[in-house]
Amino acid sequence: MLERGLVQIYTTTSESFNFAPLGLCLRASGHSLRSFIICFSSHDLDKACTQVSSLLSPFLDIKHPFTHEEKATEEEHLIQALFSEVKTAMSHGTYDLVVLTGLQAPLEQGVITSKDLIQLCLEKAPHVELVFSGSILPSDLLDHADLVTEMAVSHRIVKATKPDPETGTVEVVTGDGKGKTTYCLGKALLYSALGISTFMLQLIKSPMRYGEIVAAERLPHFTIKTMGKGFLGMGGKPIEKKHIEAANKAWDVGLREMRSLRHGLIILDEINVATYYGLIKGDKVAEMLHERPAGLDFLLSGRNAHPDVMKEATTVIEMREVKHP
Repeated sequence: MLERGLVQIYTTTSESFNFAPLGLCLRASGHSLRSFIICFSSHDLDKACTQVSSLLSPFLDIKHPFTHEEKATEEEHLIQALFSEVKTAMSHGTYDLVVLTGLQAPLEQGVITSKDLIQLCLEKAPHVELVFSGSILPSDLLDHADLVTEMAVSHRIVKATKPDPETGTVEVVTGDGKGKTTYCLGKALLYSALGISTFMLQLIKSPMRYGEIVAAERLPHFTIKTMGKGFLGMGGKPIEKKHIEAANKAWDVGLREMRSLRHGLIILDEINVATYYGLIKGDKVAEMLHERPAGLDFLLSGRNAHPDVMKEATTVIEMREVKHP
């Protein structure tokens, strides 16, 4: 059980789905915390939701009952029933983490109001973490949040070298706000549930039993390898040799996994931090992306993404810090 649950908001002006709340739930399940997710809108990886709940049971319960064929009256009834279930779960403290995603549609329809969401914030059990996610959420709701992150999305801000979708996608997730690694974890969770081999390389973190490490052991198609030496240090001090050596060893592993052709998704977690501090050269990363095998998707996370790397991206996602506890 959490000592104190925060209210977190992930908002965006784009139509893109933010996978960060799902990543939070993956990490929480590794700590034996129970999460409840309701998706109020569809996204490209809908099919994985049922499988995810099964793989991480009893620590994750996802409800995604909506289809494009739903009649308006049926959808309204579903939303009302699910929201009633959320209110009960929140007040009873049944779950440690409760996530409501895709909120824009029910808010626009007036089936759920900002007043309803604010009431959840006020009535939740103290230990429950409450997460809202959607596009252009009400400003009065933001006033009740402990943490607010805005996700800004740019598709092919510079012409990608491989614009054909069949060659795979490259998403760079950067910015000063929270949610970069958890975005990657959330997407990895759904990819792996669909049976797509997913490999995550953590270049800065030192090997420990993090929540995502424990949870990934229950996902048959998701592998996380942690090869860093931890905190890099601040104050203009020279980077220790151990960090440089560890980053280069990790880079060699990343290249080997890419060339193995075993995976459908490769995540280089904190690679942007590694290039910013000069542990790995940004042009080397850009060259690797330029030469990547067809059909392989990449996620590259961390603040201060290198310009050459962003030029190779099909999508650049900036997590902007709006409010932080």
